[in-house]
Amino acid sequence: MLIDNVTHRLSLDKRVELVGLGLYLRDMGILAISDLHIGYEEALAAQGIHIPVSQYPKMKKALDSMIDAVQPEKVVIVGDVKHEFGTALRQEWIETLDLLDFLKEKVREVIVVRGNHDNFLIPILRKKEVPFYDPVYKVEDVLFFHGHKDVDMELYSRDVRMMVMGHEHPAVSLRDELGVKVKFKCFLEGEFEDKKFYVLPVFSLLMSGTEINMTDRENLLSPFLKMVDLDDVEVYVTDLEAGIYYFGPLHILKTYNLSGV
Repeated sequence: MLIDNVTHRLSLDKRVELVGLGLYLRDMGILAISDLHIGYEEALAAQGIHIPVSQYPKMKKALDSMIDAVQPEKVVIVGDVKHEFGTALRQEWIETLDLLDFLKEKVREVIVVRGNHDNFLIPILRKKEVPFYDPVYKVEDVLFFHGHKDVDMELYSRDVRMMVMGHEHPAVSLRDELGVKVKFKCFLEGEFEDKKFYVLPVFSLLMSGTEINMTDRENLLSPFLKMVDLDDVEVYVTDLEAGIYYFGPLHILKTYNLSGV
């Protein structure tokens, strides 16, 4: 069951606040989300996996509550608005158009950064006059990029102080004393070459994510994260019902799983 009002928030510093499944930059009035994967149900149905009710209304309701909580001026979608690679499915057209209409009523500006699933998205965005950035969107000292391809950091090294990305769908899995495993979506916070970076959780309610505390570096999805020492990244578990909680550095969670406690 999804709670009616997603107002779970955790302030990390004067600038950054985690809210629901998004990251809010107070000084810029920007709410960043990633990996909605609209149309995932229709793609599953084509494989013979049928989910009775579309998850989009629940995603929209969660996003509405997040926007009401922090009142952003701008929403930046950091890639993978839609799911299907090869075309724009009927569900993707309908729900993406509805999402853009909804967002444009709620905030002053909507920005989309290209993700690896966003083929055939341009006609939809053009219809609603929503800017599309590939491969990065830079505003002041913050760089937004999806994370599926290499980004030449030397081009932005002078004035970028923060990076926000998606793609990896980070999650952590933990086992209780009976050996039962539970997986939680999470935010990651770390540093790379004196820049702070954040990895956003997957916004799709059907996708639980990649178990970052049980995945070797070479098996990570993002080229950027393969360059980073992830042991010291900070993990913030997020759940739309339970809230947002600090779980400590990743190496502690790796030890937790190895110890079997």
